[in-house]
Amino acid sequence: MVQIEINDEVMEAQLGERLLNIARRNDAHIGFYCDGNGLCTTCECRILSGADQLNPPTEAELTWLPPERRADGYRLGCQAALRGRGDVRVLTRAEELRRQLGAVLSPPPGTTVSQNLGPFIRNVAMINWEHIGTFPFNLLRTMGRIGPFKMLWPVEDMGLLVRDTTRITQRMLNGGQRALPVEKAPPALTDGSGD
Repeated sequence: MVQIEINDEVMEAQLGERLLNIARRNDAHIGFYCDGNGLCTTCECRILSGADQLNPPTEAELTWLPPERRADGYRLGCQAALRGRGDVRVLTRAEELRRQLGAVLSPPPGTTVSQNLGPFIRNVAMINWEHIGTFPFNLLRTMGRIGPFKMLWPVEDMGLLVRDTTRITQRMLNGGQRALPVEKAPPALTDGSGD
């Protein structure tokens, strides 16, 4: 086992395991919808340190994340897998946006709403602009990679999606404390290398 820090919380992980699996298992605030197919991009994360401990960007990441975003340390949690035992620190896009919105709604001392609103709006706009800027080629490449049916309905286990979403939401509402026991682990999204 290795340790990884996601959204300022240390978590146990295995080599070859994807960031999305680690986050979901630990009820970390992360987006997920497409069951790790690299389609929805809601699991986007910023690698704060330890990028060299992860696999290289996958075809899905090259399709959805422009070079500038990748250079800023962003990866898709469903595609980024642990390769090394060194320290890795991750901030999920969902948590990053939650923190930015929190700073707008309740500005930290020494800041104002308008100071905090700009970075939040820029972040939301950048995420959407990146996808629009690569349209329609990002969708066509993804359809070629995963097929039209999976692209139209990427969720394989709706019950798991609902359970995970409920657990993560309850944890956020409880100030970070886990509210429900884990009944079923998320499906394995490892790359099959057996590391």
